Amino acid sequence: MKRKRPERVADAVNRKRDQITKNLHSEALAPEYDEALQIMEDYLRSQKKRCTVERRFILQALYQLSSPVDISTLHKIVCDDEGSVALTTVYNTLDLLVQLKLANRLELVSRGMTFFERTLGQEPHGFVICEHCGSIKVLRKLHVLQKFEAQLPKGFHPETYTFQIHGLCARCQRLINKKKK
Repeated sequence: MKRKRPERVADAVNRKRDQITKNLHSEALAPEYDEALQIMEDYLRSQKKRCTVERRFILQALYQLSSPVDISTLHKIVCDDEGSVALTTVYNTLDLLVQLKLANRLELVSRGMTFFERTLGQEPHGFVICEHCGSIKVLRKLHVLQKFEAQLPKGFHPETYTFQIHGLCARCQRLINKKKK
């Protein structure tokens, strides 16, 4: 009897990447995209830099996705739809978007992975991250964040924060329990 090996994080990320790419055109562009584009164009113009088609498309892809995305997935989306875009362009554009507070960088320290999500129009939220397969679920309407904010020093205004809960998803728990038997 051949034993099924556990899914690696890379396999889960590749499966998620394919799913995101397939579903991208069915997701609507966030209404905040026009505002984000205007902010990016104004900044680049003030720096005497061009707002290239590639930069616009990377911003558009990010504002079309409803969940965090890793750089490779975003690169694949951009290359599938826009032809050949250098991976360096994706990295540099994401750095620019983070600097302009149009994107948020989510570091998964335990997995050494980085995800990005749009910031405009997003309510405060958190993430549930499976340590086994790497799946990420978004937690909306976090009332617990109000308790944290109430404890901040007077006059302190948080610009961004990340709330992460690490553990095992139900599917991975079943796989691990199955192995033990």
